[in-house]
Amino acid sequence: MKRTLYYTLVLSVLLMASCKNFLELEPQGQENSGNFMNTEENAIRVINGIYDILSQTEGRGPDGIWMSHHYDFFFSSIATDDAVKGSNLSDYPELAAIEGYRAQLGNSVAEAFWIHGFWGVSRSNYAIKNLPESPINETLKNRLLGESYFLRAYHYIYLLKHFGGVPLFDEPVNPSDFGNRQRATLHETFEFINADLERAIALLPEKSQYAPTDLGRATKGAARTLLAKSLMYQIGVDNEGTKTWQDVSALTNAIISSGEYTLVNNYATLFEHEFKNSSESIFEVQATNGTAADPPASVGNAYPLFQSNRVSNPGAFVGWGFHNPTQDLVDAFDPSDPRLKTTVYGIGFNNEVLYGSVVGFDRAQQGSNYLNRKATIPFVPVLDKAANKNILLLRYADVLLIHAEAQYHLNNESEARRFLNLVRERARQSTLCKGCVEGDPSAFTPPPAQPNIPNVTASGQALYDAILHERRIELALEGHRLPDLIRTGKLVELVSKVKDTDRAGAGANEEERHQNIGANIVSHSLVGKDGKYIPVLPIPLTEVQNWGLEQNPSY
Repeated sequence: MKRTLYYTLVLSVLLMASCKNFLELEPQGQENSGNFMNTEENAIRVINGIYDILSQTEGRGPDGIWMSHHYDFFFSSIATDDAVKGSNLSDYPELAAIEGYRAQLGNSVAEAFWIHGFWGVSRSNYAIKNLPESPINETLKNRLLGESYFLRAYHYIYLLKHFGGVPLFDEPVNPSDFGNRQRATLHETFEFINADLERAIALLPEKSQYAPTDLGRATKGAARTLLAKSLMYQIGVDNEGTKTWQDVSALTNAIISSGEYTLVNNYATLFEHEFKNSSESIFEVQATNGTAADPPASVGNAYPLFQSNRVSNPGAFVGWGFHNPTQDLVDAFDPSDPRLKTTVYGIGFNNEVLYGSVVGFDRAQQGSNYLNRKATIPFVPVLDKAANKNILLLRYADVLLIHAEAQYHLNNESEARRFLNLVRERARQSTLCKGCVEGDPSAFTPPPAQPNIPNVTASGQALYDAILHERRIELALEGHRLPDLIRTGKLVELVSKVKDTDRAGAGANEEERHQNIGANIVSHSLVGKDGKYIPVLPIPLTEVQNWGLEQNPSY
């Protein structure tokens, strides 16, 4: 953190935050880190600089150190039963190590997770410290402060999911802090996050109260959703936690009763670039066509590039081929479920049609037969690393499924079934993905027969299993799988089965076998509530040495 946090104070905020706007600012006299936020324009630009961190997928920080790719799905999806690394076997060994739970000190991906998280925390802390004394309009000040608390909580959740308990900072780092701030416990980190989100809920407006020009900013609904997800995870793993499913239900009830969000009618539209910021969107990383490939000037992202087919095809974006869905995930869907074709495409699937054209694949350049359909775009952007593709982080279907799970735990099974079936009913009424039929790249074609997605009528354990299964297929490849496996205690069992035991044959076109992956998970895990394993990555060695931090297990 000495490198990561200290140098991301004023320089990172003033020089990197929304540079394209900052450079257009008219000179307004002498400014310094203490008074920079004394105008509304500057205050907004500082907050924009925190949002910029969300879309910075690689690049150099203010200290000139290169930060590798660090997508949340690296750990939360690729390291689960839902996906594999992808590309060819030798490509990106650091990510292969993340997938196999065998990352070691110096792993560039793990270091990028740490750097990215604390950059976000540092920028948020600069705003939280200086906004209260700013003379700007009080309503705007409170909103910006709410956004800062939300974004700090977001980055601390990101850090917690990768490293467990981490050092907690509620203001910018000072030189006197070096070596004097230890790691917080898992419980303390959860409580810090939850407190920030409670503050954000109190300060932020609802989605409908924002001007159209502010589309994409954090809202009261986003803060409630993130807090509900934090509590759901905490209830499952935190031995010291006192939060209950009633607390989760209160949050999801507030989101549902607000009337701010609805399920879109057609699941197939959710991940097409032209339908961004839909009625179902609660929070998503904003992107538009960029003329700069790298941050901070880039306004697009490399999300489609990283996950698209490595083979070039007309009418489709060629990419690097990472984050490939597993056969086990494909088999989890009923074949008639329209969501399946919105989730995957690939070899021997749907006549190998993508956006209306038959496309080619190279199995040697993939980790499975499939690619992530949710990350595709039907065009080549001006710059391949700056695509106009938002990243949907929080959406209303997730809220409904969290609410269903809360009602189940509160012994209200009829309500649990009702909200679970709202999600299934929408799936049943959806079309196939855009361009699913050869020759028509723009059509949303209805399924050939009524999908076999009946309403759930089960009770007891069968109902709970149905809710968890629905979370898997509805939210597949969106970065929610790993926390769900951890908090339900299913991680070692399911990942071992899918990535080790079931791949013992190692035949042609089979997915790579990760022998002993279960043992790897156990050896690199904290042990939480009810003996659940919480896998964690190595903290960068320089941070351990400079701050005297306790390293994570077996690193």
